Amino acid sequence: MSTADYYRRLNEGVHAKLGGSNSAPLLMYSFNFAEVRACIDSGDWDSLTARLVDAGRRLVAAGAEGLMLCSNTTHVAADALREALDVPLLHIAEITAQSIARRGMNCVGLLGTRATMELPFFGEVLGAQGISVRTPDAYGREFVHRTIMEELGQNRFTDATRQRYLTLMDALRAEGTQGMALACTEIPLLIGPDDTSLPLFDTLALHARAGIDFMLDAGDT
Repeated sequence: MSTADYYRRLNEGVHAKLGGSNSAPLLMYSFNFAEVRACIDSGDWDSLTARLVDAGRRLVAAGAEGLMLCSNTTHVAADALREALDVPLLHIAEITAQSIARRGMNCVGLLGTRATMELPFFGEVLGAQGISVRTPDAYGREFVHRTIMEELGQNRFTDATRQRYLTLMDALRAEGTQGMALACTEIPLLIGPDDTSLPLFDTLALHARAGIDFMLDAGDT
């Protein structure tokens, strides 16, 4: 689902900027998500990283001038990709951190897969920008992870799940969070600005916008 959303946003964004018959110049490598999920479920980050590096090398060999990982969790391999490949990687957490900093915030909630919430690859990037991160408690993190995998990723969105997310977000607000990073590409399909007064940072939308800017800048050089 997220791949299709990225593809649509990138093409629409380039067209909106350039008009006419312009669209986004893209090379795409789409994984069988069942294989990716097997790595995530087992915590086999080495295998996942190897797959991503191999895909990145194929794309660069085909002419890619920059890379985007079209999910949050796969950024666990971002450092390895940057070491292995001689093209820029647009890091979703770095782009999100820049957006949060521009709003003058220094504490946000973080919702995503278990790996995104618990491993350091996302939170440490925000921390480097002076932004502290809060996540739900262990039961809340398990609920968010499970619903991402079993519901949102399967295109199932229910009012009951939405209300539980909003309850978790309200609890994080009570702890001092000033905004919420929706760090899973499917969460913004469940929760939107009309559902809460808490400022939301849609990582997919921010990432796609950066991708559009990158392609347009590359076209000017």
